[in-house]
Amino acid sequence: MNIKTINTHISRKRCPFDRVEKNELSFSLMDYRNGLFTSNDPKKVMEFYDGFENCGELIQWMKERPRGASYIHEVEGDRDIIVVIPTADFNGKYAVNCRENIFRGLHMIFVESGEIPDPYFNGAHNVNIGVKRAMEYNPKWIVFSNDDMYKIDDVEQLRISLSEIPENVDVVYAVSPENRFSDQIYIGRPTFIYGILNFIRGKKRIAKNIQKKFHLDLEIISDFYIKPRFLKPLVKFLIVRPLKKNSTFINISSFGIFSSKFIKNSGGLIFDEVYINGNEDVDLSYRISTQSINTIQINYKIGDLIGKTLGLSIDRYLRGISCTVYFFSKWQANFE
Repeated sequence: MNIKTINTHISRKRCPFDRVEKNELSFSLMDYRNGLFTSNDPKKVMEFYDGFENCGELIQWMKERPRGASYIHEVEGDRDIIVVIPTADFNGKYAVNCRENIFRGLHMIFVESGEIPDPYFNGAHNVNIGVKRAMEYNPKWIVFSNDDMYKIDDVEQLRISLSEIPENVDVVYAVSPENRFSDQIYIGRPTFIYGILNFIRGKKRIAKNIQKKFHLDLEIISDFYIKPRFLKPLVKFLIVRPLKKNSTFINISSFGIFSSKFIKNSGGLIFDEVYINGNEDVDLSYRISTQSINTIQINYKIGDLIGKTLGLSIDRYLRGISCTVYFFSKWQANFE
């Protein structure tokens, strides 16, 4: 198996701050705020939000936040279909499983975080780096996949399924036992029942003041997390009241397939890098749903271990509020 490694970005821990126009004080403030933001202590993450007066200040910080370090590791294979995989550890068990088992035979581009942990890690940025590299080979399809997946169908089934797709299709959804890559996302006003459910899980109680501060009246709710499944049809009645338009769409989540034409029409990128490890997939899926983009679901099955790399903790949930603030600010006109 031929593997080559490229150092694409130098970590800020090993070089001067790349925004030379910034003075030392602003550099230190960025680091201080980022330390609160990335803390495993929910109280410190909440303290992070105290430093901003409004949505505009928070979003400006997100835009100025450095993107972290990254390294590209390429595994040689069939370049008609190239798989881009962000990973915290190229030699870790999840990345090894991807290259030696799940996607063996395809050309793979792993984008590894520069440090473990990287304080400025940005998943959307790392995926975009991999996509840019993949486009240099002029592939027909680019597959985005998280590393914490598990094999169901052989990669040959993926090849066959993609070969049968009409030429006008640009975005392809796979199948997972968890319905992870075809779950419905609802944009709407949460009901009283939704508030009770979040209170029981300890989330709403912690985040209520933050949400009020940034005027988060709407919620992004996935029916993937509604258990048992027979309750899913009740989501839009009991848990959220969807808006009259632009409020329901399919989420790509952690695995999606894109034509080269789609990538080119998207400026060579798929994710908005302002998002910090949350909602970049929702943003992309929403954009696809509002444009004239042909999509299809193929008979290729792959499993998702869900949250094994970044976790599903309360502190991650709190960090995700910043991404929700940005999402509704970005698409505000569509929801008025």
